[in-house]
Amino acid sequence: MHGAHEMLKALRYAQRYAVSRLIAQKPIFLTHALTQQCNCKCKICNVWRQKESTHELKTSEIFKMLDEAWKLNFVTYLAFGGEPLIRPDAVNILKHAHDLGFYTSVITNGTFLYSKAEEIAKTVDLTWVSLDYNSEYHDEMRGLKGAFNSALRGIRKLKSEGGKIAVNCVLSKLNLDAAKKMAELAQTLRVKVAFDPMEGIPGVNEEYRLSREECRSLFSEVLELKKHGYPILNSYEFLQYLISNLRYSCAQPKVFVDVHTNGEIAPFWCRKNYGILGDLRKQSLGEVLYSALFEDFARLAEGCSLCGNSSTLEVSMFYSYRDFLKNCFKPPGPVVRMIKEYL
Repeated sequence: MHGAHEMLKALRYAQRYAVSRLIAQKPIFLTHALTQQCNCKCKICNVWRQKESTHELKTSEIFKMLDEAWKLNFVTYLAFGGEPLIRPDAVNILKHAHDLGFYTSVITNGTFLYSKAEEIAKTVDLTWVSLDYNSEYHDEMRGLKGAFNSALRGIRKLKSEGGKIAVNCVLSKLNLDAAKKMAELAQTLRVKVAFDPMEGIPGVNEEYRLSREECRSLFSEVLELKKHGYPILNSYEFLQYLISNLRYSCAQPKVFVDVHTNGEIAPFWCRKNYGILGDLRKQSLGEVLYSALFEDFARLAEGCSLCGNSSTLEVSMFYSYRDFLKNCFKPPGPVVRMIKEYL
């Protein structure tokens, strides 16, 4: 019965994707920074260094955004931060998205996971836990003592409650030897792991950014680990891009929308456009998507392949007509594999 329910969900999502891809060509992923608040002080992150926003969207405003997004054919709601689970209403927001029909997901450092595991298991389809090393050295990178053990405790608790989990590991000069260690940890925990190269932020973390050769070497290692059966989520296409620096056409504006804590919408890690595209306190989500600013961003992104983050690269490769059709018929079936692994 459970399997049939999951298949119906997958078909519903596929139908919405088809409408977006073939007709509307508008986003289906809603990514949302719930809060800037965080209990970590990560060496590679700038969120905790910024002046804390006092203008976070209220619960009612977020519910309104989610209601409209569902009517606009969105499929996925991804909450992140800061540390999203710091917000007292975080689980209620995720539940509202889940009840509407969204594939719900959250990115967390895992330190609040244990206490909220029972609720999250019922309302979140996939919980991403950010871990950057398989030891307490992770605590040093995160600037929070006990972060590693708290995250492991939370992962085990959420798994025992029936929740689905993936680990996200950001690779930088701080953890050049982390790939195999993290792949082995994921295997031990019986979860999937995805790797990302650290994005450089001027004046914040540039000293930790991977060189081209370091990036090529590290992700060649990840590719080999994947070939040897380790539970790595990154697609072969993504890994090959980072190794060989292949070209792709950015589909970010056609696949996902990034909403800031205060309701402003802007490109995610875009190296061409840093501007604000809209404001949900002044406009509806639909008005933003059909605005001249958003249309200009979509045109600007076409043909661009400057970004190396998995969020942009994976969805762009999947969105490509050529790659989508090729992947539908190429064994071992990346499209079917993706649906199976994420659902």
